[in-house]
Amino acid sequence: MRPFTRLFAAAVLTAVAVTSATAQTGEALLRTEGKFNPIPKPEHVAPKDLVYRVAWDVTVGPEKPGEVTGGFRVPANFLMMADTSGIPRKNVHLAIIVHGTATRSLLQNDAYKAATGVDNPNIALLEALNGAGVQVIVCGQALVNRKVPRDKLLPFVKTSISATLARAVLQAQGYASMTP
Repeated sequence: MRPFTRLFAAAVLTAVAVTSATAQTGEALLRTEGKFNPIPKPEHVAPKDLVYRVAWDVTVGPEKPGEVTGGFRVPANFLMMADTSGIPRKNVHLAIIVHGTATRSLLQNDAYKAATGVDNPNIALLEALNGAGVQVIVCGQALVNRKVPRDKLLPFVKTSISATLARAVLQAQGYASMTP
């Protein structure tokens, strides 16, 4: 094999290996990002028949572009703990309200890359959360103040006038409000 051919083949194999390692989607990605330490025989058990409504404010973006926004892992973690506890998914209603430096994490890949120079690493996790029924809500004030174009957001992101109003609506609907 010629040196160029060997080098090309090695590059392709490396790219395939890296892509395979990072290409988790859907439930597999939720299990990875939502992992937790099981606790054998807890005394305070989450009832399986309760309806859980939980909303988180995600305000802090990654320290460096190209890193996943940590607050997006929290609902994945909740889903995995609920699954392990035997709570049916139909009883779990989750939402995240995004504002602050996390706002840009909701951009489609082309817009994120134009703003940061790297691909948006949050997309797969956000798509998996959306697929699991998690509402993704962005603060309209954060969009304006941070100059994030609304038409460049991921298609399932809902825009609220403000994070405060989104939180108030969710609380009126019975959601507990959390901060990661």
